[in-house]
Amino acid sequence: MLKKIKRLIRKIISRRGFVLFRKDEQYIIDGLFYSKYLCDAKYSPWLGDQEFLNVHNKIKDYTLVDIYKCYELWQLVEKVNEIKKGVAIIEIGVWRGGSAGIIAKKLSILNSNNKLYLADTFTGVVKASDKDFFYKGGEHKDTTKDIVENLLNETINYKNYEILTGIFPEETSINIPNKESFGLCHIDVDVYDSAKGIVEWIWDKMIIGGMIVFDDYGFESCTGIPKYVEELRSNPNCILIHNLNGHAIIIKIK
Repeated sequence: MLKKIKRLIRKIISRRGFVLFRKDEQYIIDGLFYSKYLCDAKYSPWLGDQEFLNVHNKIKDYTLVDIYKCYELWQLVEKVNEIKKGVAIIEIGVWRGGSAGIIAKKLSILNSNNKLYLADTFTGVVKASDKDFFYKGGEHKDTTKDIVENLLNETINYKNYEILTGIFPEETSINIPNKESFGLCHIDVDVYDSAKGIVEWIWDKMIIGGMIVFDDYGFESCTGIPKYVEELRSNPNCILIHNLNGHAIIIKIK
């Protein structure tokens, strides 16, 4: 009886976006395995990168992406620029523009003119389904296109970007030239069907060595993302990396 009561309490709490656990406890949400791991690694290279710290201080109130994942995006932009000059970058799920600011600032420092596409509905999460345990649709709608534009124009000052307003790819991919190729795709959409639709649209447009970053892979509230990403693990044309900061990174190899 006690176990049944505990399961009921956990279910009620989890449906409100919280997780109840004991230290080092393992638990299952919607068929996925989670644990409260405490990483002992202390190396923090971002603390020695003053350019990154300067821009992060400006954008940190405009993103839900933590500093660890922001720094990973910062580094990946430079790597993509080394692989192929002029290749486009896209972020889907912009919210208030913080992580977009990280990407744009790095491009600016590199004296790059890479096209940066930023796609968002600005009306919250779309395509939530029964594959997503927590999301119901409409979450994260507390933003506007103007907020993003003001951040990029006044704080970051990178000009070669385009905001695509609407559901991607169904409503807004038409604004991207057919010949465009991509070196980096940052997916921060929280739910299964949205992530799947993005990857299916962009895969053939990714360069060899190009990377798709899933922001929500490691988090209990976004169960649809690890479900979809794990389906990609058997794809022989890519390498999948599970980063303990919560990212999953897919590198296209052929």
